[in-house]
Amino acid sequence: MQITALLASLALVAASFVSAAPSTVVVDKKIPGANHLEARASSKTLTYYGGPVLKNVEVTILLWGAASYATDLAGFYAGVVQSTYYDMLSQYSGIGRGSYKGTITLTGLPSKKSLTDETDIQNYLRSLVKAGTLKPNANSYYPIHFASGYSITQGGQGSCQVFCAYHGTIDISDIYSGTKYLFYGVLPDQGGACAGGCGSASTVFANLCSVSSHELVEATTDPAVGVATTYAAPLAWYNQANGEIGDICNAQQGTVAGGNGKTYTVQKEWSNKASACVLK
Repeated sequence: MQITALLASLALVAASFVSAAPSTVVVDKKIPGANHLEARASSKTLTYYGGPVLKNVEVTILLWGAASYATDLAGFYAGVVQSTYYDMLSQYSGIGRGSYKGTITLTGLPSKKSLTDETDIQNYLRSLVKAGTLKPNANSYYPIHFASGYSITQGGQGSCQVFCAYHGTIDISDIYSGTKYLFYGVLPDQGGACAGGCGSASTVFANLCSVSSHELVEATTDPAVGVATTYAAPLAWYNQANGEIGDICNAQQGTVAGGNGKTYTVQKEWSNKASACVLK
């Protein structure tokens, strides 16, 4: 994801956007002044700017409506964060394996199907923190998986038009004492308008896993990009020309064996050590 004035990172050009998108949708967000789609410098090395990382990510899935593949997604997150895919991240501030904490089916949702990140989604998440439904810590990540039929606008850009998914950041220090930020991902249904543009795998679920892995790893290595406004903390691992760890390898898919013994489609991620996009 790249930094774009106070925005989270849209992954898939499209938190922060970086994954694949309709025709060329991206998945991630950007930093002010950076052109995520056009800037592609020869050096892809990620630089550490001093911000937080999720040392041992704790994933809690949030279901916004009757999202597809809810049970399979639980297995995906549980398996991937306990696999060699995550072992590669040790080169970035000593990140280790993570855990899946459960799935929450959301209630009291806005009735409309056209949502804006900065108002509808972020305000709703803040309400969950205030109510005690969400009790994040410094390792918490909340990927929101949406039912079909929802359209989402972030930073004036639309889901399945400009981006496939993204990850973002909310400063909750005014309402919660447990940690400063809430880290979340926005994962629209990958059928419909997103189908065929957000990955080259043969099934919708495989492409959903690929997009989800993009946001998951970016949220792990650069979780506070959504509140970063310059190339300094709270920005963590980032490349000024190419964006975040997933942006550099956008839409390059492969498979990994999860810790649960099942095989999942994921996006390759950039390795400073290997100077390449890798799976482990």
